[in-house]
Amino acid sequence: MRTLKRSISKAEVGGEPLPPAFAAFERAGIILRRAEITMIAGTPGAGKSSVALAIAAKAKVPTLYFSADTNAHTMAMRLVAMSGRMTQTAAEQLLKREPNQAEEILTLNNHLFWSFESTPTLKDLDDEVSAFETVWGRSPTLIVVDNLMDIAMDGHEEFQGMRAAMKELKYLARDTNSAVLVLHHTKEGFDGYPCQPRSAIQGLVNQIPAMVLTIGQMKQGDDTYLCVAPVKNRYGRADQTGNNYVSLAFNPDSMYLDDVQIKYAQETIYGN
Repeated sequence: MRTLKRSISKAEVGGEPLPPAFAAFERAGIILRRAEITMIAGTPGAGKSSVALAIAAKAKVPTLYFSADTNAHTMAMRLVAMSGRMTQTAAEQLLKREPNQAEEILTLNNHLFWSFESTPTLKDLDDEVSAFETVWGRSPTLIVVDNLMDIAMDGHEEFQGMRAAMKELKYLARDTNSAVLVLHHTKEGFDGYPCQPRSAIQGLVNQIPAMVLTIGQMKQGDDTYLCVAPVKNRYGRADQTGNNYVSLAFNPDSMYLDDVQIKYAQETIYGN
């Protein structure tokens, strides 16, 4: 037992912010924090993995990335495309024909460490974190779990299993002082464009994260934007309806995301 003053003075108390991935995130208070869970939720194909990968790549902090949804070859292709600003088709060709050049691009993301178990158990996650700590002498600063529904929870009904998994991930975040980023699905057909409301998140698991973001895509002419709505944020502004969001320029062919130079009305709600 210890006083709050003593707790705050210790590094493991958590809450320290990670570097924001985008200026739009910083303006909107979309900041991942250590010892806390952030959830990104959206329908299949909305761009959850694109946002998570961009956050992990741009943070430049030691990261343990559980990619249950996607295999190693596809993730390498996506990273080469995103980092080299080329199409995924061109990235795949580069990996085949110019592996040394592709490897040079991948070394830009040597802070990312991967697990590709397709249905990891909570013990698998814990074992990977322990292995990371053994090799590097420290816990990951960021842990990414893609996707919550891929975690094997034997003996639990689906939604009960997801809640149990989230509780364990919360313990993991606090025990390791890592920022934990979890990807999850929303209900298809639920009202909300481009971003769904907090109530669309499956399994009533949105009580546990410190921040919940719903995402969706929007087309304007030939341009595609990936929209991110903070529907819950213990440390900043949020709107559970999903109507207030920030927009990022998005190239679906390369998965490259960047700040939008023109500020849209949806961003002015956050004082921009």
